[in-house]
Amino acid sequence: MHEFDFLGELVLIGALAIAIILIFQRLRIPPVIGLIFTGILLGPSGIGAVYDEKLIATLAELGVILLLFTIGLEFSLDDLKKLKKIVLVGGLVQILVTGLAISCIAYWMLYGIGKNISVEAAIFLGFAFAVSSTAICLKILTDRNELGLPHGKIALGILIFQDIAIVPLMIGLNFLSPDAVLSTVNVARKVGFIVLFGAAIFAGFRLLMPRMVRLITSLHAREVLVIGALVICFGAAYLTSLAGLSLALGSFVAGMVIASTDESHQISVTIDPFREAFTSIFFVSVGLLLDVKMINLPLFIGIAIAVLLVKGLLVTGVSLILGYSPRVSMMAGMALAQIGEFSFVLAESGLNNRVITGEVFQAMLAIIVVTMIVTPAMIAIAPKVADQVVPALGFIPLPKRDSGGQPARPADSTIICAGEIHAAIIGFGVNGRNVAAVLHATNISYTVLEIDREIVRTMRRKGEPIYAGDCTETKSLLRAGIDHARAVVLGISDGGAIRKCIPAIRDLNPKAFVIVRARTLDEVEGLYKAGADVVVTEKFETSIQIFSQLLNHFTVDPELILEQQAIIRRECEKIFFQTPPILPSKLS
Repeated sequence: MHEFDFLGELVLIGALAIAIILIFQRLRIPPVIGLIFTGILLGPSGIGAVYDEKLIATLAELGVILLLFTIGLEFSLDDLKKLKKIVLVGGLVQILVTGLAISCIAYWMLYGIGKNISVEAAIFLGFAFAVSSTAICLKILTDRNELGLPHGKIALGILIFQDIAIVPLMIGLNFLSPDAVLSTVNVARKVGFIVLFGAAIFAGFRLLMPRMVRLITSLHAREVLVIGALVICFGAAYLTSLAGLSLALGSFVAGMVIASTDESHQISVTIDPFREAFTSIFFVSVGLLLDVKMINLPLFIGIAIAVLLVKGLLVTGVSLILGYSPRVSMMAGMALAQIGEFSFVLAESGLNNRVITGEVFQAMLAIIVVTMIVTPAMIAIAPKVADQVVPALGFIPLPKRDSGGQPARPADSTIICAGEIHAAIIGFGVNGRNVAAVLHATNISYTVLEIDREIVRTMRRKGEPIYAGDCTETKSLLRAGIDHARAVVLGISDGGAIRKCIPAIRDLNPKAFVIVRARTLDEVEGLYKAGADVVVTEKFETSIQIFSQLLNHFTVDPELILEQQAIIRRECEKIFFQTPPILPSKLS
């Protein structure tokens, strides 16, 4: 029965992980850190209780595939098209600039402390460290409901490009080997094969995947749905690996193709338990990789901090170039500052091709793990850090001031002047567009402030009075005429931005009627304290619509339905958390 010894290791990992996560939850430390810490305790840097690292690594890779598949299910191909500028421009610039910058810094830093390395090894380190962690970054952003926010979209777009770039990086970095023979013809042939084969596979995905999903779901058999979902996920990953691309990229593209079908939700629900189990093993495997002597740890931590700073600043700069605000750019920079799991693959390839030594290889693993460990905390504190740091940055250009001491307004014929009755809408998603449509239908003037410049360009062509800008910046609020708006509607979902935006609106326009969108009842009290006049809670309003439709179906008097709606809204927290309202006897 020795062939099943790995079961004991899996049980040990699971039991210890549960215990550590329970402790960490009391300390308010994210579960991801608990899983990585479990791996460190059980690995060679701890008690060394887990020996079958190859099996753990295989299970971890399955976790990454499932994670990217489920994230792909939340993004259709149309959503990807909206990210094309971030993917093609932002991703390419980020890889090139980060790789060259870290190469130079690594060479001179190690030279300065007496640990000389070759130019080839420095270049290898630079581009290996330029890649961020798709698994950790997207997992945390998804858990925090931030993947759909501007900084989450930047992170997703750049990570997609990084996954695509892994194979070209491996081909290019292998030529740094002392045994490499550079042949332009061979490189062109290999890259051409990858491009053509990859394009054929993706075209096949788009043609066949939706039909396969409809067939599987039409059978109405739970067993078939589970097996079919796994076959689609791992089959897509395997096919893209044949083209030389990453397994995770294939599963992500398959998920995006399926996202356009009506059955995508069923596939997502089916795959979720497997994803959670395998991705947990991935985070444990990160800790298991750490094998360093304590005497070297301070040096590795110092290098890891330097990498985090450099990558964070460079991603922030790339985001600024793409037209995003300093606040959003800084949050994206902090999210992508770590080194990714694919860097392990690059490091192993560099070791096998004698580009780096075994000592440098172990140092790379330690640095990568350190940056991964601090990533959840960095993403969590990113909004607060951005709120504190951005106003203090002196290099941000300030708007020109006129003789009255107020920032000058742009010369735009659509601007609404003071004294006109109008509303301002912040955010032009579904909620913002619905509000704008009603205001237009009732002949009430309005302006819109939106952070996504693609949406701004598109809607301006349609004649919308929309302006690009970050709602946390005073100059952007002034551009949209917030200072003289009768009412302001905040239709965005970024809680940190909302809490900072409301006081800014109050400073500019104390008399404005401010309506704010909230996701849960837990946010309501804080938003009222921040200065909101009305807070509309999504889940709360959904429940009101449900009982209103139900009462209407039972032919209850419309006035009575309106009365019950008013009671619920007025006494929301007291009613929902204590006792439900008693309807008048006339219902019976």
